[in-house]
Amino acid sequence: MDRRALIAIALSTLLILTYQIFFAPRPDDVAPGETPAALVEGGAATERATPGDATARETGAPPPETGAEMRAERGPDESAALFDVDAEEPEGRIIPVRTPLYEMEIDTRGGLIRSIRLAEFDLPNDGGPVELIDPEGPAGLGLVIATRDGEVDVRGRNFNADRDAIEVGPEGEKTLTLERVLPDGIRVRRTFRFHGDTYRIDLEQIIDRDPAAPEVFSYRLLWEPGIAFTEGVPDEEKRDMAAFTAIGEKVVKDVAGKVDPEEGKERTGVRWAAVRNKYFTVAIIPSEGETADVRLRRIGAEDRVSLDMKFAIRETGPARADFGFWAGPLDMDRLKAQAPGFENMVDMGWSLIRPISRLTLAFVLFLHRYIPNYGLVIFVISLLTKLVFYRLTNKSLKSMKDMQRIQGQVSALREKYKNDAQRVQKETMALYKKEGVNPMGGCLPMMLQMPVFIALYSVLRSTIELRQAPFVWWINDLSRPDVLATLPVSLPFLGTTLSLLPLLMGVSMYVQQKMTTADPRQKAMVYMMPILFTFFFYRLPSGLVFYWLVNNVLSIGQQWFVHRSIEPAPAPAEGNGEDAGNGKAAQNKTKTKSKARGGRP
Repeated sequence: MDRRALIAIALSTLLILTYQIFFAPRPDDVAPGETPAALVEGGAATERATPGDATARETGAPPPETGAEMRAERGPDESAALFDVDAEEPEGRIIPVRTPLYEMEIDTRGGLIRSIRLAEFDLPNDGGPVELIDPEGPAGLGLVIATRDGEVDVRGRNFNADRDAIEVGPEGEKTLTLERVLPDGIRVRRTFRFHGDTYRIDLEQIIDRDPAAPEVFSYRLLWEPGIAFTEGVPDEEKRDMAAFTAIGEKVVKDVAGKVDPEEGKERTGVRWAAVRNKYFTVAIIPSEGETADVRLRRIGAEDRVSLDMKFAIRETGPARADFGFWAGPLDMDRLKAQAPGFENMVDMGWSLIRPISRLTLAFVLFLHRYIPNYGLVIFVISLLTKLVFYRLTNKSLKSMKDMQRIQGQVSALREKYKNDAQRVQKETMALYKKEGVNPMGGCLPMMLQMPVFIALYSVLRSTIELRQAPFVWWINDLSRPDVLATLPVSLPFLGTTLSLLPLLMGVSMYVQQKMTTADPRQKAMVYMMPILFTFFFYRLPSGLVFYWLVNNVLSIGQQWFVHRSIEPAPAPAEGNGEDAGNGKAAQNKTKTKSKARGGRP
């Protein structure tokens, strides 16, 4: 293997190592939450226990009290930091909401969202629909109001609901209104508007007060549950857990593991805020022109993030606010329509790679319209990539052959000027120029393909379209490593699973190195590089490993064809330095001697 190939391998190894380090999972493990009980059919009321109880039971609880009874209540002081349920409050009811895209549970106690299950996406291993809220954690969309006399926590207060259940058709639209007059004389009304064709929910919230009630200054919307793990491997999912805030034209990402659970992080002037796992997101989007001050907090050691969004109240009368609430997949096309920069939550790699990643994704989706199997789509992309770089790769292979041809001359120069490194370099470059050899010619095709490789990496591991996309036989998810068998013990670097594609890729790379390495001093690289790359690729998405495997196999075929079309390089000449320093002269001498003997060798 010559210097150009070594440089190419070193650069590609550096890129892969960077990705491995950047995306490496942390060792902590958090078990994913179980899918909560199914919604009750026919609008039957259900009861949720206090936060921390994951079960839902049918109940015959009485309806919420009337507005007059609510006004007569006087509860203890409340605090946003301590969520205490007033014992005098009646039990809340669960309002089930069903659309073609999701099922949701809204609790009349606090007007909170208890469950969001996505109908079009399943948990791994037939675990039922994806659940975005961990049932063991708190509910979401809590409200805390800041008044002249202190904060009023609405999360423990029971609301009146105008419906017992909601079911929306594919193109339908329905609303749910929750109302409550708090003991302080503050009135809260929330109206949810559900649509059958989108994951977006429109929320209208009105905060009003009696003349004798304390003045209201601001309120906070709380999304406390973060977002649940959905892929069955929390150890790997943690690296994707993050919060996003849009400030001006910039979208700021805060990795969950770097958010302090006590101090948190403060963001001001936020246009929208979201929490994200690998494939799904929950976001709160204020109306255009409205901004909030946001505090992010990590939920214990779980690497999930809660949102605390504070809004000022400037009206002297009823404070009306409109929000968009999004709970659904990280689908680029759907996200673009929600808010500026919303689609940036999809991890498309570094800023320089992101345009290529988006083009790659668009091309993948275009091919998938005609080729229903994403594995075949990846095969076609690998084939097209090889065709695009075919002529360039041919020149590269010929350049490598030329390097092998003059290897004897280079060795002779090193021997001749072994005590003068500068002279060796000068004479070697002169030899390259004389023979018309470009020492960097072998690197160019690989370097040009690396952006495509990295872009495909981002597409395969981050886009919802490739989630759980099967290929053939044991390859049932191209976005994750293939698993041929589960091992009885955990092996270093490999873990407890046996992946076949990286092993096949390593074998193909060995064959490829064997065909291109001529320098005996670099024979060790024939074995070392395939082994290293096998380890590097072992935990990468199987779709990416398959792409590289196909690329290697096609390269082997192209190398074989190019080698057959080029005369074999002459063996390094033996003898004095002058003969060894000129391969062509040695070859001419051999031909002359052969003619002198009448053509006999």
